[in-house]
Amino acid sequence: MLNLYFVRHGETLSNVWKTLQGWSDTPLTELGIKQGKWLGIGMKDVPILKIYTSTSERAYDTADYLRGDRDLEIIMCRGLKEMNFGTLETKPNVFEGCTNYEELIFYPFDKVDGENFEMVYERIKETIHKIVDENKDLSGNIVCVSHGITILAAIKMVNIEAYEKQFKNKGFKNCSVTILTYENNKFEVKLVNSDKFVEKGRLNEENNK
Repeated sequence: MLNLYFVRHGETLSNVWKTLQGWSDTPLTELGIKQGKWLGIGMKDVPILKIYTSTSERAYDTADYLRGDRDLEIIMCRGLKEMNFGTLETKPNVFEGCTNYEELIFYPFDKVDGENFEMVYERIKETIHKIVDENKDLSGNIVCVSHGITILAAIKMVNIEAYEKQFKNKGFKNCSVTILTYENNKFEVKLVNSDKFVEKGRLNEENNK
């Protein structure tokens, strides 16, 4: 069985500024760096076969902090990138026609040289099947550092009820973990938007000061 640990990147400057950050990028904040390190500590007892990451810097840096001193290569994967917001990249994430989470997810960014949610869905579906196929002879845990809307689309591919529930929760916490399993040609959702690993790492660090 393969366990795919989907991780949303740590907090970035764009998250603080509340701007659209899809294929554009801003650095991790001081908190975002800590979140990545805490996640690595919190997952230290989780044996990891491979680490895949979106090609966005914020995801790669999160993957690097999560990796810690593990002797693992970080595999860059364009298919794990966030939704492309087109010409609205770096603009405020609230504007006419996009005033809440639902409108953000279904805004026609494909009309401004970006992607719509269906396009992200098809992209992540293809990517997940590719990752599973690349590791079909293995059993264990694979980390995929990605982005909120992309992870939402991944959940939809596996379980529509879990997707609808998470959709109502309006987004993913930074460095949260969502686990999809794959066994006997079947996917399942085992965990969604959990901060238990990052919190475990944070508490561990505080207790060892």
